[in-house]
Amino acid sequence: MNSVQKENTAPLSPPSSPPLGISSVPVQTWEQPYDSASALKHGTIFPGLNFPFYASGGGQ
Repeated sequence: MNSVQKENTAPLSPPSSPPLGISSVPVQTWEQPYDSASALKHGTIFPGLNFPFYASGGGQ
């Protein structure tokens, strides 16, 4: 008779102390901030962080 061992299919347990997370944060260089009105319009005071999102594909 041919005996085949079953693969261990028991659920894996999480590690006892898993890491909370790993982040990667690029260094931001200094730049002249927007004036108050422009900062409010763009949602950021730094031009380098101004990444507009247009749900319709473009435009203002």
